[in-house]
Amino acid sequence: MSQIAIDFGTTNTVVAVAEAGGVRVVRLPGVGREQPAEQTPLVPTAVYVREMMRRWLFFRRYAPQVFIGQAALNRNFDGSSPAFAQSFKRHLGSQPHRPVIRKEARELSVREVSELFLRELLRAVRRETGVRPDDLTIPTPVGFYETYRAELQAIARRLGVRRFRTLDEPVAAALGYGVNVARDETLLVVDFGGGTLNLAVVRLGPQTMASGAAPILAKHMVLLGGDDVDRWLIEHFLMDLSDLPEWQHDAGWEVRRVKECVSRDGTAEFRWNGITRPMRRDDLVRLLTERNLYDELRTALAEIQRQLAESQSAGVVDEVLLVGGSTLLPEVAAVVDAVFPQAVVRHDPAFVFTAVASGAARFAGGLAVDDFVYHDYAIAVQNPQTQTVEYELLIPRRTRYPTTPDFAVRYYADYAGMTEMRFSVCEVGRLGQAPAPWQPRPNGNGYWTPQAEEQRAMVLELNPADAPVPLRPVGQGTSPRLRVTYSINADRWLCTTVDDLVRKQPLRVNEPVVRLR
Repeated sequence: MSQIAIDFGTTNTVVAVAEAGGVRVVRLPGVGREQPAEQTPLVPTAVYVREMMRRWLFFRRYAPQVFIGQAALNRNFDGSSPAFAQSFKRHLGSQPHRPVIRKEARELSVREVSELFLRELLRAVRRETGVRPDDLTIPTPVGFYETYRAELQAIARRLGVRRFRTLDEPVAAALGYGVNVARDETLLVVDFGGGTLNLAVVRLGPQTMASGAAPILAKHMVLLGGDDVDRWLIEHFLMDLSDLPEWQHDAGWEVRRVKECVSRDGTAEFRWNGITRPMRRDDLVRLLTERNLYDELRTALAEIQRQLAESQSAGVVDEVLLVGGSTLLPEVAAVVDAVFPQAVVRHDPAFVFTAVASGAARFAGGLAVDDFVYHDYAIAVQNPQTQTVEYELLIPRRTRYPTTPDFAVRYYADYAGMTEMRFSVCEVGRLGQAPAPWQPRPNGNGYWTPQAEEQRAMVLELNPADAPVPLRPVGQGTSPRLRVTYSINADRWLCTTVDDLVRKQPLRVNEPVVRLR
C-alpha cells in the first residue's frame, strides 16, 4: 500500500507518495502552480467555491462547486471575491471557526475550507496516481499547538483516511533532503516558506539507521515568510495605492515575478498598469534590510544556538539544509552561513520546494522520529498564601518521550469536606516568547505566576472537560490524600496513575489525559 504525504503550506502545498523502492513527488495538472513560473509540483493553497444550478429529476437545486490551487487563483479575478480563501492554514490551530468564505447566505470557516482543500487535493492525487488515500501523513510547523494536529486528524478521519500521522515540518525536510542518515553528524534545517520560518537541529548517525530515530536537539518557529515580502514590495512600488485591496491583488502576480527574477537573475523590471520601475538585487536587499527580515532571521538562529548551548548532548552544527521558497531571497543563505561559519550550508534548488513532502513520505514509509515536547506543561494550583492561581511545572520543555513510568510524582492534600479533586493540565509558552521563569521551591518543584495579560496569554488549558477525581470518603484535611504519577508514552500522551492514600487503592491506572505538543 502506498503512503501519501502532503506538505500543507501557507502559500503552496506539495504532495509526495511513498511507494515500493522509493519516494516520488506528484505533479497535479490543473491545480498545480503555473504563474509566475512554469508548471511545478507546487499547488497554491487556495480555495474558491461557487454555487452551481443542477437538475435532479424535475427539480433544480444549488450545489457547491469547489476549485483549489491554480484553478482557484484563476477565478479570483480582482482579489476581493468573498468566495475565495488563501493563507487559511495559519488559523487552523487557533481560530478554526473563523469565517473565510461567504457564499450566498452561508459562511465557511477555516476548518471547512481546509477540509475542502484537502478533499479536492486527495481527489486530484487519486486521479493522477490511482493511489487511494488510506494512509496520510501531514507535517506540522514546530510552534503550532496540539489543536492544529487535532484539527488535521479530525479532517483526515472525515475524509475516510484510515491511518493519519504527523511530524515536524523541519524534521521532514531533513529526511527528504537526501542526506546520509547513517552519517554521524548534526544538521540544522532552515525551512523558510510563504508564511513561516521554521528551524530544527537534527542529530543523525549509525544509531539512526539502526533504530529509525532522528533525535531533535533544538527547534524554533517565527511567523515570517514570502507573503510578507510580497506585501513590502507592493508598498515599495505602489506606495499611494498599497491600501487598496483590489490593487494589491492585481499587482501581486507582478511583484512575485519581480521577486523571483531578482533573486535568480539579479535584476527585473516592475511593469503594471502603466507603471514601470526597475529593481536590482541591491534594491531588494536594501528593502529586506529596512523591513528587518535579516535581523529576524539572525534572532531565530541565535535562539537555536541558545537551545544548543543548553543541551548537554548537542555538539556543533555540521551541515545546514535550506528549504522553502523564501530561502531563495538574496543574502538569506549568506546570513545563515555567517552565523554558522563552521557548517557546510547546502542550498540545493532540487529540494527547496519538495524536501518537506518527500521527507514526510519517507517517514510514512518507515523512518521514525525520536522527538521531544516543545513547550512547558504545568498543573494549575492555588497558592496557599495568596489564594491566587499559579502553575507548577510538571513536564519541562525538551523532555524526550517516552519517559519512565514514574517520570513525575506529586502528592496532593485535601481539605475538610472536600468531595473531589481536579487536575488542570496547561501548556505554557507561545511563539516568539521566552520560556516562563520557573522559580524553584523547597519541595524541588518549579512555580510561576503570570503578572500581566500578555503572560496569562502564554497559558493554554488542555483538559477543561475532564471529570474530577471523586474523594470517598470526603476529605479530612489532615495529610496528603492523593499520589499522582505522570508519564509520557510513545504516542506523546500524558498519562496519570492516581492512588488514594486513605483507601490505599488506585483510582486511575496509566490513564491518558492529553496529547502533548
